Amino acid sequence: MNNKIFYLLIILFGLNSCKPKPEIEPEIDFSKGTFIINEGNFMSNNGEISFYNNETGELTNRIYSKLNNEAILGDVVQSMCFSGGFALISVNNSKKIEIVDAESFKHISTISDLSYPRYIIPVKENICALTNGKNPGEVCIIDISKNKITKTIPVGKEPENLILVNNKIFVANGAWGHDSTVTVIDATSLEVIENIVVGDGATNLTLDKNNNVWILCQGKTKYDYSTDTPSRIVCINSENYEIITEISIGTLNDDFYPVRIASDKLNNYIYYVEKSGIYRFNINTPEEKEWFIMGSYYGLGINQENGNIYVFYDNGFTGAGHMTVYEKDANKILGPVSVGIGPNGSVFKY
Repeated sequence: MNNKIFYLLIILFGLNSCKPKPEIEPEIDFSKGTFIINEGNFMSNNGEISFYNNETGELTNRIYSKLNNEAILGDVVQSMCFSGGFALISVNNSKKIEIVDAESFKHISTISDLSYPRYIIPVKENICALTNGKNPGEVCIIDISKNKITKTIPVGKEPENLILVNNKIFVANGAWGHDSTVTVIDATSLEVIENIVVGDGATNLTLDKNNNVWILCQGKTKYDYSTDTPSRIVCINSENYEIITEISIGTLNDDFYPVRIASDKLNNYIYYVEKSGIYRFNINTPEEKEWFIMGSYYGLGINQENGNIYVFYDNGFTGAGHMTVYEKDANKILGPVSVGIGPNGSVFKY
């Protein structure tokens, strides 16, 4: 063989061996486990989803990118839900919904005609409801089979979380203290049937085992003591919309805390995130609030199978956030473990 050809082949072989090998896609069983919503840093396009297998203890970060050829999910991943064989991910600052296969997490389609998507829930198979917009706000009904929004329903200002109970959608209106109502939508007719005044800054809500709705109202903060209001939690009957109880949980000018609320239906607890840590109370004695764990947290989730409490630390939105899991007696059973940037909560698949 000609020496020049021989040396050329050696050089080409060496260059080829230096090329980075494509990352092998992980094989993950998504049938049961915890999906962690990582918002990412605002304007950095680094929001993602993590997955924790509760049985094996295996944690996988960046599952969207890893399973979709390193595609970027988007800017401020806000929420996620499952409907039928699909998972829908609301990406707030990218103004879109990403739809993926629930089993493989492979991308299927994108819905982009949104102004300010926030929280999304399943209403029935292949139909989801999404809060969108600021002032005015709306609930968008998404038909996955048609890959589009089929109806928009006007609600209050700055709608945030929503929940389905007794074939009715309850929508909390009032981010940053701009509203004080809960809008109730009939899930069949998709028409507004009630508006309930609950308190300034209604942003988050959860259900107890009796299907009563507990609403977190962050209060109004304009740093004017003549108009500002403290935060509180209000419980309403989901059938007749009457207020069952309301408790004060904050002070004036507390910078829109608490930030999350969640229910442990097994043990009758309501948990919420304050500046100084996680607090809770029993639904039968809501005035008896207690400090559950100390710390600075951004996200909160409750596993309804066992009552375990998942808390999330945002780490200043600059590096990996942390997840820690506690039992109801405050015994730590996991963590902290590193997840994505800015984890705000979790979705459990049982």
